[in-house]
Amino acid sequence: MPWTTEKKIFIDEAYFRQKSIHAAQLEFKERFGCREFPVHSMIYRWVNKFRTQGTVNNLNRKDTNRQSHSERPKSSRTPHNVAAVRDSVVHSPSKSVRRRSQELGINRESVRRILIADIHMYPYRIQIKEKHSPDNMRKRVIMCQWFCDKIDAVPDFVDNVWFSDEAHFLLSGHVKSKNNIFWGITPPECCL
Repeated sequence: MPWTTEKKIFIDEAYFRQKSIHAAQLEFKERFGCREFPVHSMIYRWVNKFRTQGTVNNLNRKDTNRQSHSERPKSSRTPHNVAAVRDSVVHSPSKSVRRRSQELGINRESVRRILIADIHMYPYRIQIKEKHSPDNMRKRVIMCQWFCDKIDAVPDFVDNVWFSDEAHFLLSGHVKSKNNIFWGITPPECCL
């Protein structure tokens, strides 16, 4: 159950007044009229946090008004890094997040967060579609018949064929992979 700041402060004050966790729990139940109350370990943690840090709030929580209690940078999603990732996507939208993070020197997960949360870009897969015609159907049937004949003639033919749907090798020399993606704001309108 998430405890509100008001309830955390009340239980801390009750503990400091009563000097007893049990008495603080009873006072909590009377004040808020609920059956559930914080357990001993939780109250002990809140009291210790108040004694050491002066607050019952989580100091490492994302908040624009204060620095992190640990004094480390809150995030690598700085305006400088966001601009660097945006420029990188403009120059090469099909580059992978892993490669982009290596080139920019930013953590891979941070680059992904910047792309999605700050720049509002999403990965889209390139779709390759073939226009079907009656001639294509005839060619497919011929290929299937050839394949069946080849299997009958050479029993281990299937063991010597490598099947893969990872890439499309075109006669022009281009390779289109199904794992190729590009980052964009909207889905693509066209297909290859």
